Amino acid sequence: MNSTNRKRVVFDDKFQYKDETIFIQQGRQGAYAEILNSMFEQFDTALNIHKRILLHRFDLHPTYNTLTNALLSKFIDRLKKWIGRNYGIRNIGYIWVREQERAKKQHYHLALFLDGNRIRHPKKLNAQIKEMWTPYGHMPTIINPYYFVDKNNQGKRLDALYRVSYFAKVRGKGYRDSQTKDYSTSRLKIR
Repeated sequence: MNSTNRKRVVFDDKFQYKDETIFIQQGRQGAYAEILNSMFEQFDTALNIHKRILLHRFDLHPTYNTLTNALLSKFIDRLKKWIGRNYGIRNIGYIWVREQERAKKQHYHLALFLDGNRIRHPKKLNAQIKEMWTPYGHMPTIINPYYFVDKNNQGKRLDALYRVSYFAKVRGKGYRDSQTKDYSTSRLKIR
């Protein structure tokens, strides 16, 4: 592990999370351990709250560059309210990461961790996300954007964690104002 941008970087395709080893996508520049830990912790908390979770992954590209993530924060708040009204879900887990490489504007990778017994298929959810984001930019199509993970299916859990571990890659992070975050997660807690 090295340290860059005050975050620890992992250069291995295996990551030690608590007492288990999880395979990750880390790329040539590595992956940030802090992002992996936060993301995996929120995923597992969602899985402890719900018997089954829907992990829904999507990307958002704003029309113009912003120095802060205020637009995304406002969007997530609106989306959480819509999910609560339409599906009756209160415990909404999520992660987002901000990336910017050669483009003049940033883009975001996001994943929601939702009660899979309340949402049987994310078609309606995906359409709503796209409709809500359209005034601010575009939402590209993601192939196989979701996983259903049951509490007792360790294999499916590891597949889902591997898929979203891509969010922690070093490449694209750090191109932002010093007061702006590269990522954020929900703050789900087990009661």
